[in-house]
Amino acid sequence: MSKKNLNKHLIGLTGEYFVAGMMSLKGWVASLTLKNYPSVDIFGLNPETDKTVNIQVKSTKDKKDYQIGLKRSQRNLIHEKITCPFVFVHIDKLNNIRYFILTKKELTDLVELKDDEYYNRPRKAPLKDYPISVHVVDLKEFEDNWESIWK
Repeated sequence: MSKKNLNKHLIGLTGEYFVAGMMSLKGWVASLTLKNYPSVDIFGLNPETDKTVNIQVKSTKDKKDYQIGLKRSQRNLIHEKITCPFVFVHIDKLNNIRYFILTKKELTDLVELKDDEYYNRPRKAPLKDYPISVHVVDLKEFEDNWESIWK
């Protein structure tokens, strides 16, 4: 594994551990999945209510956006790809941590809106296929919105 890929993997794992820790502080039992489990990074259980939740975590360090794993040509698969709440973990240059928590519906609505805005901008040359991403600035209203996970 190259140093760049190792660093990316470690940042992703760091974000998952941070989210699991925050869930634990809020009374949930959080278990990280194996890396080959599709579209879910954490299984959560509230032992008081027996409610369960699956969570997808996307983490970044020193970047301003998150790729969601789809290209524009695959946008029709958005509701199949986004199957549970997402927690976006942003680690800045000073290692400060921010959490942005969205329900499945909040994320699909946001992705569709922002991707339409980007795609429909006037431009001189047509766009080639591109990875769909979510920008940190578009997530501000969802910061520390932990309650949305277990709605």
